[in-house]
Amino acid sequence: MIRPLNEWDRAIILDYLSRNEDEAAFVFGNILHCGITNRKDVLRCGDYYGYFEGDNLRGILVFYNLGTCIPHYESVGAVPFLSKLMIMGRFNVLLGKDQIVRPLFEAIKNYKELKRFEECSYQINRNFKPFKLEGAVFTDVSGNDDTSIISFVRKAYWRGFGAERTIEGTRILLLQKNEEEEFIILSVDNKLVAQACIQTFTDNTNQIGAVYSLEEERGKGYAKAAVSELCERIIGRGKLPTLIVSKQNIPALNAYKALGFEHYSDYLIVKLFI
Repeated sequence: MIRPLNEWDRAIILDYLSRNEDEAAFVFGNILHCGITNRKDVLRCGDYYGYFEGDNLRGILVFYNLGTCIPHYESVGAVPFLSKLMIMGRFNVLLGKDQIVRPLFEAIKNYKELKRFEECSYQINRNFKPFKLEGAVFTDVSGNDDTSIISFVRKAYWRGFGAERTIEGTRILLLQKNEEEEFIILSVDNKLVAQACIQTFTDNTNQIGAVYSLEEERGKGYAKAAVSELCERIIGRGKLPTLIVSKQNIPALNAYKALGFEHYSDYLIVKLFI
């Protein structure tokens, strides 16, 4: 059986997510930050569905207002139920652990137009090795309304990840960050050169993302320094740094390895045309 989830289901949802904390970090963090009720003006709210076997919650599917679909399940019996909802759902990004997402994508691929299929590595850092750059200045920009900041972040999302955001959409993105989700920009000699943020959090982890440096400034360690800065903050909170990186992004893989990150599991990001 599959049905919509609501705040009355909070206890069983959090119990489920606690069992699958690493695999469902985005869902866990979004519920802790935004709740389960869908507030349409909040990007990280969405419509939650649960797959049940008897009285036991064995799978979760979320369509976020941001345009992202995130599934997770403990039983393969969930696949036909979740895929049916996904065929009807409207979203442009599907993401999650490879062994979760791949069977669902196979079930829906004839009904959705593929834009990009990206095989990634979900990594954790249990052996952090700090990296510092002389002259690097870090600015926390969550909630920042400065025009130059908004412009830099918009450009970073477009050039770095192919994500087109309006000025207002970028402003909302920064405004709706949780206090534990720092969004930092690195500047050198008063020039904005790189960014990184904490995308989501759980009871035990902080996941780093949106890592980007200007094309003309690459190879100077700016992005690596930004990730190192966030790792220090995360570890200072007593949590584990994690991140997702494309397996094709060799410079990033090398930089993260130098910081102490190690591969934990395979991950997929599937981008679709709406």
